[in-house]
Amino acid sequence: MNKNQKKRQLNRGLSIALALLLAVTVSVTIIAFASSSRKKPIESTNTSETSNTETTSSTTTTATEKPTDNPVVAKPDEIICPVSGGVLGKVFSADVPVWSLTMEDYRVHSGIDITADAGTAVMACADGTITEVKADPMMGQTITITHAEGYQSIYKNLQTKLPENIKIGTKVSAGDTIGYVGDTALVEISDSPHLHFEFIGENVSVDPLTFFAVPVSDSTSNYED
Repeated sequence: MNKNQKKRQLNRGLSIALALLLAVTVSVTIIAFASSSRKKPIESTNTSETSNTETTSSTTTTATEKPTDNPVVAKPDEIICPVSGGVLGKVFSADVPVWSLTMEDYRVHSGIDITADAGTAVMACADGTITEVKADPMMGQTITITHAEGYQSIYKNLQTKLPENIKIGTKVSAGDTIGYVGDTALVEISDSPHLHFEFIGENVSVDPLTFFAVPVSDSTSNYED
């Protein structure tokens, strides 16, 4: 083999090698492109599935949420008017101030006043236990009775003299005499003798006329028919 023949053979070999290299390069590029094209819809599908899953999860959470229920506490079985033969002197007004004859100003009234002759018996409005007996500096002789479910009735402006058995811890029944109508409340001293009566349910003042009726007189303060 002469020199020219060897040179042609070498060139032929290089050409074949270059052709093979080019073919491999093109093949790799095509495979890579095809692989990349296949991955894109898969990623899109996964994203959609993830989004759907999150939406479903959010919807499920919202659907299972429940509003907090406010518990309803039952009032005592029997609530009676604590004064027999009295008339309504002043109504309950815990939000709108009403005129105070004694203080000569407007102030809220968290109970009702039942006007009656001084010395008229004041009765427990329901079964319960006496939990407080005190001489309030502004509202006079005061007795508090705690009833079922934590309800409380409060009797103010009583005479200072009380029945002998009336003390903290005494259990009483509806209708039992616990005191007498008086005029010991300094902030209501200008009014006629009366019982200032309050009722507390779930730590909120409640209008006692929700539970019983009291006759209305022409002199009833802040009464609307």
